[in-house]
Amino acid sequence: MAMVSVEILWALRLFMIYMVIQSIASCEPDILLRNGKVTELSSWLLGDSIKFECNPGFSLQGKTWHLGNGNMMKRYCAKAGCNDIEKQANGTILTATDGLKAEIECDDEFVLSGNSFTYCNGTKWIIKLGTCQLANSVGDHSCDFEREDMCGWRASKAIPQPWKRISAAADFLKEKCLQQDHTFQSDVEGHFIRLQSQVHASRTYHFISPIYPRNLTVGHSLWFQFELFMFGSEVRNLTISVKPSSMAVEDMWNSFRNICTKLTVSGDQGPNWKSQSISIDEMESDFQVVFTVVDPSSLHGDIGIDDVKFIKSETNEPHS
Repeated sequence: MAMVSVEILWALRLFMIYMVIQSIASCEPDILLRNGKVTELSSWLLGDSIKFECNPGFSLQGKTWHLGNGNMMKRYCAKAGCNDIEKQANGTILTATDGLKAEIECDDEFVLSGNSFTYCNGTKWIIKLGTCQLANSVGDHSCDFEREDMCGWRASKAIPQPWKRISAAADFLKEKCLQQDHTFQSDVEGHFIRLQSQVHASRTYHFISPIYPRNLTVGHSLWFQFELFMFGSEVRNLTISVKPSSMAVEDMWNSFRNICTKLTVSGDQGPNWKSQSISIDEMESDFQVVFTVVDPSSLHGDIGIDDVKFIKSETNEPHS
């Protein structure tokens, strides 16, 4: 009997350690509702349900209930009383007749960078509206993913499609650690790219840059730097490749992977954004950078990408 008791005790200890590891590796971030309250309920029959209620005098923006653990739109408690928002260049500000919400729409040939909406809390607008920038603008080839066009980055065609542009002001994913971008690290400002793990996502998924000119690589050492978030007990490998623009991404992955792969990041890297970089040799043609994940079917892993940019250097060491 003593042996059985000891074995049971050790089994319980191992189970508790496992549960602690799981709770650390898959977050349960607080669901916030300023000027209101959130009630979370759970049952074996209906699963999780979340109720949103605003304080007296405030109006709930969004549905009262959310069911399940998946993606949900953030809710806000709004109250009239804010001053009109100044007109922005190359766009139109649309304010609701009740004074609770304002939105921005960009003129033709312009694209929104930042948030498209904001709410009034009775005294001030609580989310900073974005600005309208010229479409198809190349600039310095960097990208913080604030622009709706993602600076020309795109995901390869696939269903389901786990690569998503996330808005800190609008999107919330329960049981995921990654909720804020690297640029602003705010609950209501900033965008980033998140690989949203899904049960049926059992293929190869690429996130592909726009075409970069060959002359970027001529006459100096070139580094491609990006901010990476990889955290969770079942997070998958992330492979970063560089390919000629004329080569199809599927051909690169199936036939020339060893030649094109520059870096593979494996497993849990901790619950924070971290800088990563790859060197790019002089290219013979225009080129593209590709992020690839295979079989991201885990529910306990986050991968995020933000703030990509090129760094020119006369040395072989990347600059931070």
